[in-house]
Formats: sequence, structure tokens, C-alpha cells
Amino acid sequence: MDTDNRKKIYVVDDEEINLDLMQGILEDDYDVSCFSDGAVFLEQYSQAPANVVLLDVDMPGLNGLEVCRKLQDLDDPCPVMFISSRSSNEERLAGYSAGGYDYIVKPCDPQELMAKISLILLQQEQYKTLDNTRQDIFDGFMEAATGSGEQGVLLQFAVAVFNVKDYQELAQLVLTTLDQLSGLHAGVLVHGKSDSVALSNNGPCAPMEEEILAMLMEKGRIFKFNNRIQINESNISVLIKNMPEDEKVSGRMLDHIPLLLRIASACVTNIDTSSHLDSSLQVIETVQGVCTQLGSSEDELRNCVGSFITITEDEFQRMENEMQFLALSEEQENKLQESYSSTLVQARKSTNEAIEVCSRLGEIVNDLKRLL
Repeated sequence: MDTDNRKKIYVVDDEEINLDLMQGILEDDYDVSCFSDGAVFLEQYSQAPANVVLLDVDMPGLNGLEVCRKLQDLDDPCPVMFISSRSSNEERLAGYSAGGYDYIVKPCDPQELMAKISLILLQQEQYKTLDNTRQDIFDGFMEAATGSGEQGVLLQFAVAVFNVKDYQELAQLVLTTLDQLSGLHAGVLVHGKSDSVALSNNGPCAPMEEEILAMLMEKGRIFKFNNRIQINESNISVLIKNMPEDEKVSGRMLDHIPLLLRIASACVTNIDTSSHLDSSLQVIETVQGVCTQLGSSEDELRNCVGSFITITEDEFQRMENEMQFLALSEEQENKLQESYSSTLVQARKSTNEAIEVCSRLGEIVNDLKRLL
């Protein structure tokens, strides 16, 4: 192997026997450096970053969790795989919260270790190539979405979801919508009948993040831990990593996100219905479930539309009433009126599109019921 192009791996463990073992497993394929002290490792890393860090949890001085947190504060952090003799869910949650990318239990199998490292390096390359694609999707959604606020973003999501063809596309649309709502960064796990997809704002979810998403699916509809919150629906789960600290904003997000996920969950069921119906009984059960979910989504979306246009028109009326006290020139008043009118027209356009979606939902429900 060309040593000039080998990926650099740092191994941090206070036991020399473990360092020797890792050195022997990795040195044929990677440029390996070993450290028995967390502080010494951080000093070296700040001068020469690596591609992957293998990090023991239980160490004297700085333990592995503390080292990982300090590593995340550096200018150029890299993925950390914890290597620990502890395997409880609590330990894994602690590792994930500290910024860990993956977790492997001692004594580790060499083939498993090499496979996990290869996957980490592959995903890091994918993150780089996905940057332009993510930006294109984000820009396209920005152009499609109106500037009418959070409810307008939800209405645009309800319109866009009808064009979704697979789980990957749905997960990306959910992430884009969450970012539009309040700059939310998240991990999304779509778990349908045929497959599952785990995606984050940076591309594929890290192995530990995907494991956490799956582990918390059974923790109820909303589960909070540390500064993160997971919201679960029947076919989709979202782990929010940066819920706004402002209580009013976070309260609105806890109203918006469940609605978004109910619509997304119905989309998953639609995808499954079109590709994985094997028997008449399965058809009946699936169609009944789709009817229920789509009917509920239609009602909630209509309520959202009504609230959205009422709030928008009331706000514009209030601004028009107050305009007389601003001592504006006639030209300024005309420009302001034109701006109000243009924005209101765009808001009504979004509302009409959403109402058309509601009608389509109703038509779909009626068509499906005729199949029963």
C-alpha cells in the first residue's frame, strides 16, 4: 500500500497491551499512532489531525468522554470510535452525547473493527461529495417555499411530499423542512416495511446515532435527554440536536414537528402500499391504515391552512391600521401597500395549493375506501 496516501488513525488507551494489539491489527493498512494519555493525544492532534480516533473510555486523568468533548472543540475534529469494556445503553448514550461516532465493545473482533473503520472513512468521503447536492436541494426548496413563516413551510412540505418516491427522498425532505422551520439539525430514521433509512444533515447517520434513533423508538412519542429530543411516529423518528432554548419557539416546534411527521408517516405507508402488498388481507389492512392516516392528515392540514391565512390577514390589517401613525410620505405608503399586497397574494397562493392538497387527500381516501 502507498504509505503516502494511507489514512491516519490515532489510538488512545492507557493499557500498553491494548495499544500493541491495535497497532498490530491496523498498521498494515493505516498510518497508526498510539497514545496512553488523553492530554498528550490532544496536544499532538492539535498539531497533526487524524482521519479516525479509537478512544478508550476508562482512563486516568482525562477519561475518554472528556477527551472526546475537548476534541469536538478543536478546529478540525474527526470521527471518534469508543472502544470500551462497557456495553450498556447508558454508556452508549453517554458516548453519543460526548460526540462519539461509533462504539465497539472490548475485546473487539479484528474483522469487525476493520469493517467499522472502513465504513467511517467511506461515510466521511460521502459527506464531502454530498455538500453540493445538499446545497442544491436546500436552494431549490428555498425558492419553492414562501416567506410566510413556519406554517407556510409546513404547507409547502405537504405539497412536496406527494412527489416523494422513496424513503431516502422523504428523509431528505424532512431534514430540509426542519432546517427551514427553525434551523433545526436532526437525525431522521424512516422505518418502513421493506427497509429503513437513517439520514442526518451531513449525510448518512453515524452508526451510533442510528443506533440511538432505533433504541429510542419505543420510548414514547416524545423523549428528551440532555439537550436533545426525539419525536416518534409509527413509520418515522426524528432526533432533534439543537432544539431552540426560547420556550415559545420550542413550543411551536413541538406543535409543528408531530404534524410534519404524521404526514411523513402516511407517505411511508403510501410508498409501502405501492410496492409491498402481497395478499388480499394485507391490502385491506394497509388500505384501512392509509385511510385513517390520510383522513387525520387532511383534517389537521385544513385546520393549519385556516389558521395560517387568518393570522396572516389579521397581521396585515393591523399593519395597515398602524401605518397612518408612521408619518410616511404618499410614495412610501404606496410602496408599503404594494409590499403588503404582494406578500398577501403569495400567502393566499400557498393556501390555495394546500387546499388543493387537502382535496387530493380526500379523493385518495374515497378511492381507497372503494377498494375495501
